[in-house]
Amino acid sequence: MRFSPSVLSTAVVTALCAASVSVFAQTSEASVDTAIERITVQGDFRRQTAGQLAGSVTVVTAEDVQRQSVQHLDQLLNQFANVNFSAGASRGRFIQVRGIGERSEFVDTINPSVGILIDGIDYSGLGISGISDIAQFEVFRGPEATRFGANALAGMLNLTTKGPTDSAEGKASLTVANYDSYQLAGQFSNAINSTWGYSLSLEQQVSDGFIENRFLNRDDTNNIDEFTGRFKLSFQATADLKLQLVSHLVDQDNGYDAFSLDRDRTTLSDEPGQDKLHSKALALQADYAGLSFARLHGQLSWLDASMDYGFDEDWSYVGLHPDEYSTTDRYLRDREQLTLDYRLVSTDAGRLGSSDWVLGIYAASKEFDLIRQFWNWDLWQADTFASALNRSNLALYSELSSPLTERLTLVSGVRLERYEDEYADSSANQISNSDTMWGAKLSLNYQPGPQALIYLLASRGYKAGGVNGDALAKAADDNLSELQSKASFAPETLYNAEFGVKGTALDQSLVTRVAAFYMWREDMQVKGWLNPDSGPQFAGFIDNAGSGRNYGIEIENRLQLHPQLALMVNASWLKTKLGNYVTIDGEDFSGREQAQAPRFSYSVAADWYLSDTVTFNVGLQGKDSFYYSDGHNARSSRYELLNLRLNYQLQQWQLAIWSRNALDQDVGVRGFYFGNDPRDGYEPHVYEQFAEPRRVGLSASYQF
Repeated sequence: MRFSPSVLSTAVVTALCAASVSVFAQTSEASVDTAIERITVQGDFRRQTAGQLAGSVTVVTAEDVQRQSVQHLDQLLNQFANVNFSAGASRGRFIQVRGIGERSEFVDTINPSVGILIDGIDYSGLGISGISDIAQFEVFRGPEATRFGANALAGMLNLTTKGPTDSAEGKASLTVANYDSYQLAGQFSNAINSTWGYSLSLEQQVSDGFIENRFLNRDDTNNIDEFTGRFKLSFQATADLKLQLVSHLVDQDNGYDAFSLDRDRTTLSDEPGQDKLHSKALALQADYAGLSFARLHGQLSWLDASMDYGFDEDWSYVGLHPDEYSTTDRYLRDREQLTLDYRLVSTDAGRLGSSDWVLGIYAASKEFDLIRQFWNWDLWQADTFASALNRSNLALYSELSSPLTERLTLVSGVRLERYEDEYADSSANQISNSDTMWGAKLSLNYQPGPQALIYLLASRGYKAGGVNGDALAKAADDNLSELQSKASFAPETLYNAEFGVKGTALDQSLVTRVAAFYMWREDMQVKGWLNPDSGPQFAGFIDNAGSGRNYGIEIENRLQLHPQLALMVNASWLKTKLGNYVTIDGEDFSGREQAQAPRFSYSVAADWYLSDTVTFNVGLQGKDSFYYSDGHNARSSRYELLNLRLNYQLQQWQLAIWSRNALDQDVGVRGFYFGNDPRDGYEPHVYEQFAEPRRVGLSASYQF
């Protein structure tokens, strides 16, 4: 399999131009110091800018979030190259990077391919609620096993929220929008004295949602009702030791009524579902600089979450049709985790001939409990399925950065991780799984100047295997021999080869980043379904396809065309291929494109400073169609989103009128292909869940 010549040549030309512009800017204006890019990547071992770090990384600040009038992670992800998400719930909870990532989680516990960290706490699989207090958001693309482990097979989302400050700072904001929506948020931070400081952020977000239930005559069955609270307390214990306590609270009480038999935004459900999440988390972070040879960074974190997710399976009401059925499906999940991550980072880096090293240890204990309440078609009665999974992880990792010359550096990293699972369920299944996995990275970095980087990167990522509890239970109930072979699934491995160029003009008039990659997937995990009797009963399981290929290009540019006009252009091209994969029903999808992997995506945004107080922001985001699943051929539609914002700044006040999806496009964020409508004899259709339609709102904030 080869790169498209035209695409590859475009990447090389763009890369060389970026390096040339950057070097020219550095040599001609080397005395300018204030223009150097200073935003550092928080998720890396060391505080480096995105332009100094080998790999495809995007850094987003609070100002970038405000530009697009973003209120939730769903709306933020559309502007990133080669990033996609799926919903199947009230929010987009499952992320795909470069075409790799899960689309749902029902009975079986999964190891996400793309993880989520908030202030260093693992929220993978839970999603993100409030982002009003965001300080910085980072998207890592490609395997990041050395840094993040099994949750970063394809990438990682790392969010850092605002923390304590040396003096009193605060902000209060209110947003009102159509669909009876409002968002109320406030942040305050201060120093108690010379050693103690704190920050507090609160956010409440409410909306009726974008669905009309015609049977119940309601427009709030898919509503949003979310509260997020975060508190940080810092303590400078000694000159060398700083401690910080982080506390999170999330209370989400959302409805879930998203799929329509008529395949639009109107539903007929008589028992709308719910998507509730109640979580609390604590973390103790330590930073010790008292050692002569290294700095110690550490975090001990705890999270407890309970989820209540359910839906009306028939999407209709009793009396719709003589051939109808009426059932619900409900998943009650509890998750508790304790994680520890401590590392030593050398302090004598930067001198020619001296190596920069990192040595760390990671340990985690996670408990996943599930109670599923559903209709058992074999027993023809309501039934319950319960399972418990206890997983422990232990990992050692290291990274070494060795300067070869003044401009050339070799960076190598490795991580060795062991996981052990103990699984039990109400079908009397007891299974123990364990495996030892390893990840690595090797990059050769050439810096022609302080503001430019050319790199070659090879990396290896992994994700854990697991147990197919749903398949085991169905095999016992139905005596289906096909499912008995799907008791468990193996870990997946991802190999990545990448070439990239990053350049920044010293006056910041141009920032360009290009990455071309080729990835090999081994034992790739895919979601499979078996419909034994062609009725509403499905058995889901995770299967291992033989292999997969993902390759493409990502380009990010920021241009200051005029002192009053800035332009941001992000684009990606992606080609994917399933390896040898035949479904349990006998359908051969070998060689087909992978799910959630659009061929191209782009985001173009402009900031036009009309005056000292008035700014106009416009953004256009587009994405090609893609397959919704690896197990059927249903596809989304290609779409373009237009976002507009007119902002007025007056001293400490800021007022804005905005519109997201101003063209009112129907954007699919989850799709299935099967028959569920008795009115047409259960003829198979593509059923889609749609993202938000046109949104119009007003925002006001006061900063003090």
